[in-house]
Amino acid sequence: MKNSLKQFGQHLLFGSLIILGGLFLYMTIALAFGYLMYSDRLGPGWVKKPIGISWSEINFITGFITFLGIYIIVTLIVVFYLFRLFRLVGYNRIVFSILGGLIIGLLSFYWTLGIGWYIAIDSSTVIVGGILGLLYGGTLFPKFLRPQINITK
Repeated sequence: MKNSLKQFGQHLLFGSLIILGGLFLYMTIALAFGYLMYSDRLGPGWVKKPIGISWSEINFITGFITFLGIYIIVTLIVVFYLFRLFRLVGYNRIVFSILGGLIIGLLSFYWTLGIGWYIAIDSSTVIVGGILGLLYGGTLFPKFLRPQINITK
């Protein structure tokens, strides 16, 4: 039970860091170079803004990531326990990597697209959200589902 809770906590921590933290970094770097990823028009800095980002822009991105984070964390919780049920049938790292990558990647893509609709988000940010979910689901996620071997003497 203790190992299960530890795996669950690590799953939530690393999933949130990779998906939400990666999106935050992408949006911050893109905005710092003048690309406005939330609008239906080119940003004012795309043409004449020097490299940099303001605190109000960082606050805006943080608000978006926080709102998206609610949905991503709920998704990570549901997917973790769904795969724990799948693990009762058997554990195969390759199958869990493929399914975890596809499911978490598609749900990250979907939620980024859905939440991003409120701010007219561009497609590159949505694609980055899906790719980050795919990378996390295909690489680290199966490690947190690995059965623990208990050797008693």
